[in-house]
Amino acid sequence: MPAFKLEEFNTRIVSDDPKISSNTSLEEHRLEAFEQGYKAGWDDAAAAQSEDQSRVAADFARNLQELSFTYHEARGHILGSLEPLLKEMVTKVLPKLARDSLPQTIVDEILSASETQTKAGIQIVISPANRPALEQLMETQNNLDITIIEEPSMADGLAYLRFADTEKQVDLDSVLSSFSQSIDGYFEQQEKVAVNE
Repeated sequence: MPAFKLEEFNTRIVSDDPKISSNTSLEEHRLEAFEQGYKAGWDDAAAAQSEDQSRVAADFARNLQELSFTYHEARGHILGSLEPLLKEMVTKVLPKLARDSLPQTIVDEILSASETQTKAGIQIVISPANRPALEQLMETQNNLDITIIEEPSMADGLAYLRFADTEKQVDLDSVLSSFSQSIDGYFEQQEKVAVNE
């Protein structure tokens, strides 16, 4: 009976490479190949990570720029909406509030001044339109010698308080005008900022 020749697995690996001459050399060669493969894999992973970081940084910068644009755009719309509202308040609402509060402001000033000005009476020079409201407030101040003088040429938000040796001006119209100029100046500045961005 013919014998079958089986493959033998315990044989030595024969190599044409002169560097590999023994089992020890073969093991060293395998370790060296493993190290080279490991290093190549590590380098690939580092390069991929660096590429990912660059991509993330670029995406982040683009998103920040879009967000900044959106913020400035939204801010511009809000300021654009607020400007007419504030100007309307300054021209219509605040003057009425000033007229309504002028008599109380005058009374407050008189009471403050009466603590130091005790020698003579007090004259209040006002527009005729302010007299009824002022007289109504002054009814409670019986202990003060007050004379109301109407001056038709005076604006509704203006009053003069005359004491023995001093005169004080209460000018709510000037305050409103200053406030209006501040609002105009603010919005002009915002327009310049928006153009330069």
